[in-house]
Amino acid sequence: MQLKRSLMLLFSLFFIFSSGTFVSSCVYEAVGEDFVIRLGTEDLQADSHLIWTHNESRVYQKRGSNVKINDATIDRYGSLILENIQTKHTGVYKGEVFNKDGKLIKKTEEQICVQEPVPGPTVIVECVEKGVALTCSPEHSGDVEVSWMKNGDKLDTTLAVLHITSSELKSGDTFSCTLSNRISTKSAEDVQPVCSDTGLHATTANEDKEKEEKEETSKDNNKKDDVTGKKLLFGFDFWWMLVILTGGAGLLLILLVICVVCVCRCWRRNKGKAKEQLSTSMCRSD
Repeated sequence: MQLKRSLMLLFSLFFIFSSGTFVSSCVYEAVGEDFVIRLGTEDLQADSHLIWTHNESRVYQKRGSNVKINDATIDRYGSLILENIQTKHTGVYKGEVFNKDGKLIKKTEEQICVQEPVPGPTVIVECVEKGVALTCSPEHSGDVEVSWMKNGDKLDTTLAVLHITSSELKSGDTFSCTLSNRISTKSAEDVQPVCSDTGLHATTANEDKEKEEKEETSKDNNKKDDVTGKKLLFGFDFWWMLVILTGGAGLLLILLVICVVCVCRCWRRNKGKAKEQLSTSMCRSD
C-alpha cells in the first residue's frame, strides 16, 4: 500500500512538471481592488502574438495589430490589468507571447483568489443548563476562520459555538470572537455573560456602561427639570411670590379700610362740631 502511494505521488509530480501546468500558490485579493499580472518590462513587439487565458478560456488574443478577442485590459508591456475584481475573477491566468514565426518567447501564469471581506461579528449569548453557549454570528464559510478571546487571552478553539460551564464562568469574565480570512479581520465587542437560576441574561460591557451613563443623564435631566419646571415671577418661585403678594395685598386692603374708617369718623366729628357752633351762634343772636 505504501509503495502504491509513493508511485502515485511520483507519477503526479512527473505529470505536473512535464505538462508545464504547475501553478504557484494563490494570490489573495479583496473584492473591488485592482490587480496587474505582469508579463515583463519590455514593450510588446508590434508583430508579436499575445494570448491571455482565464481558466483555459481566452480573454484576450492579438496577432500583430489584429485584436481577435478583447475581453480584458492590456498595457504596453502585454500585462493583464484586472480592475474592480470580483469573486468571478478567481482562477488561473496564463499569458503567452509568440514571435511572428510562432515561437514562444515569453509566458507567465498566476492564480488569483478573490475574497469578500469578513462581516463584523456579534457574540450571541444563550443561557443553557449548567452553563452558557456563545455563538459567533453570522455563520461563516470554510474560508473564514473563527477565534475566541476570554478576558483578552486567546482560547484554543476555532468552533463557531463556545460552551462555558457554570464552574468555568466567573463574575466579570468577558468574551469576544474574531472572524478572519486572507484579506480581512474583524472582531466583536466584548460580552459579559451572566447566567444563573434567577434568569439573568448576558449583557455586553458596552451596554452596561451605556446603561449607567443613561441613568446618570436621566438623573441630571430630572434635576434640571425640577429647576426649569418651576414657574418664576420676578426671578423668584411663582408660588412663594404669589403668597407674598397676596399677603401684601391683604395688608394693603386692611390699611385702606382703616384709613377710610378714620376719615369717616373725623368727618362726622367735624360735622357735629360745626352743627354745635351753628346752634350756639343762633341762640346768641336771639
